[in-house]
Amino acid sequence: MDMIWSPPPDDADPWRSHASRLAAQPCESGDDAQAWRDSGLAALLGGEPSAVAVLTALEGIAAARPRLSLMLAGAWAGAAALIQPSPKKKGRRAATSAATAFPVCPVDAFDPATGLPAFTITAEGRAWRLRGSANCLGPAADPGAALLIYAHHADAPGSVSCALLPAASAGMAGAGPKDAPGGQVHIDTLIGASLWLGPVRGAQAAMRRTNALRRIAAAAQACGVGLAAYEGARLALPASGSGAVPARAALELAGCASALSAARMMLYEAARAAQANKDIHLLSAMALLSAGECAERLLASAFKIAAEQTRADPQPLQALLQARQQHLATAGPLDAQAALLARAIAPPPLHPPLGVHSNMRNPTTSAIRPDMPPGRVAEILDAAATAFTQQSYDSTTLDQIGDVLGVTKGTIYHHYRSKAHLFAAVYQRAMEMNIETITPIATQDGVRAVDRLYRMAYAHSMQVMRHLSYQRIAVQGLESHLMGRVSEDQRARLAEVISLRDHYEELFVNVMAQAMEAGELPRQNPRLAVKPLFGAINWTTMWYQPRPGETAADRDRLATHLATFVLSGLTQAHQPAEPPVLASNQEQQA
Repeated sequence: MDMIWSPPPDDADPWRSHASRLAAQPCESGDDAQAWRDSGLAALLGGEPSAVAVLTALEGIAAARPRLSLMLAGAWAGAAALIQPSPKKKGRRAATSAATAFPVCPVDAFDPATGLPAFTITAEGRAWRLRGSANCLGPAADPGAALLIYAHHADAPGSVSCALLPAASAGMAGAGPKDAPGGQVHIDTLIGASLWLGPVRGAQAAMRRTNALRRIAAAAQACGVGLAAYEGARLALPASGSGAVPARAALELAGCASALSAARMMLYEAARAAQANKDIHLLSAMALLSAGECAERLLASAFKIAAEQTRADPQPLQALLQARQQHLATAGPLDAQAALLARAIAPPPLHPPLGVHSNMRNPTTSAIRPDMPPGRVAEILDAAATAFTQQSYDSTTLDQIGDVLGVTKGTIYHHYRSKAHLFAAVYQRAMEMNIETITPIATQDGVRAVDRLYRMAYAHSMQVMRHLSYQRIAVQGLESHLMGRVSEDQRARLAEVISLRDHYEELFVNVMAQAMEAGELPRQNPRLAVKPLFGAINWTTMWYQPRPGETAADRDRLATHLATFVLSGLTQAHQPAEPPVLASNQEQQA
């Protein structure tokens, strides 16, 4: 395997040797807890190993022991999160001992299908109610395992807390293995302050780092599968004579080897950056995307070469393909990593919020996204959106918003000159989120206009449920609250913000007109027809409230129903048999 770059020898050698021994052992019998205990990996984790060492082991066992590699990835990311809140040496030693005593298994913080938080937390007296369900990664079947859960506060969408729960806690249930060895867990329980890991409402950075470590762990697994696929394909290639032109398969394999070398270089660069406590948010996504694409490419080449060999055994390649599918549980599908990078390369156009200083441009990105850096402005907007909808504009004070965030009113004034400026900024962010979500659907090529319109209505319904506080303010509008309360120099900027609403409506009007022109909808006035469409969906802000135990499937059904309802109305399926009876002149004049 000299054709492919390998990291230089270092302190990872004991891990590399241990991984080789594990890879040579028989595959897992299905008893994950026993496999984890027998592996000896927990003891190695207790030495607080370097990221390079752990990734070396993950590469080594990824192909032959895929479930064990998933347990190692979860236990490593979990142990790192347990150690992270204790920067002092004494505290790190205590945390390392705890991480060695029992495996810490991270649970997905977000629903991979919707991007919504998987767990919410609400205060109940002196305790906290934790609810949600998600995949667990790691040896959760171990009797002493603990689950690492990042939960979003229902009363402050941008705030995240981290809890460490024994896997056998009351109010927890498992649905059996799903994608990861830990399976899926369902939680509805009360927890006390002793189970919080780190400061309450202060776990955004820890969640971001845990997700990044899971990504580079998944990249190592992909590289491990790629290395195994390359070696199998190389050995299956027929020998070529001296001076002969290389076969097409050999040329293709050479390209794959070059790409895999580059992917491994990026992976270990990310590992060294993680060891230095640098931010590897984007670098980890690049490493995973690059390694994942290499693994897919090498598997395809290996299958192609094997198909040309009459005596080739398909079993090893099928096992590699199954391992690759199992590894997706570590950090999710590659599409999610591509989307993360796309947002960094081409961020959505954001208008500067009213009153924000020039050095604070474009800070209004939603704080509930899993991979957005936490920022004070985003936290202020989230808290303000919640306060304005719960208490009304007139009743809300900047002191109340500051109390929620744990800051003074002066901190808010540093970014926004008045309550009116802050309200307008929240409205702006609501419209920006809608435009950002709907524009790609409205402009999608190769899709019928009526189908795009349905998807836009569905997406708008989901937006209402995902960002309820923001959308309530968007529906309320600015004019009724602010038009008589701003100075002349603010009116022009206010009109610019309101124009976002008009632009958003125009997206629906244009697609609706295209559907009518194509004969997919009856001809009617699209500017008039769009009003009841928005009326039906936006009225959701008046009656919708997330229910305890509500799932992504529940929201999907509701959005589907609303989108189907408004599209059915546009088809004008019902035509009255007789025109409505007009009122008499006397009644009309009354």
